[in-house]
Amino acid sequence: MRVRIGTCLAFVLVASAAGGASGNSYAQAQGRLSGVTQITYGCPGPQREGEPCEHWSSFPHARFRVTQLAGAETRTVTSDRQGRFTLLLALGRYRLTPLKQEHTTGGTPLTVSIRAGATTWARVRFQGFPRML
Repeated sequence: MRVRIGTCLAFVLVASAAGGASGNSYAQAQGRLSGVTQITYGCPGPQREGEPCEHWSSFPHARFRVTQLAGAETRTVTSDRQGRFTLLLALGRYRLTPLKQEHTTGGTPLTVSIRAGATTWARVRFQGFPRML
């Protein structure tokens, strides 16, 4: 009787270890994208000619599109009330495109790479209007 119980216990341990390994490989097939959304309305005061002046502020509830470059995945993401976001994505390269919305014309797209089990950090920036010059 002890032999059968020991054999069953060993089988259960091997099966759960195999299941855990496949679960880990799935988890490693994804990465995390975290970051912030920011907006600028230009320079808030006088500046010298030729010097860049951008004042970046948090942009809560900002929307941007996430498009997988070598796949078909596209989704629209909205940052939280602090202008932050975090999402899980399959491995690969993605284009983040700031979308037009109230008080913004969108922004310059950026490309990020998602790696297995890693967090990629991004700053998605929007050009606000009206612009201060």
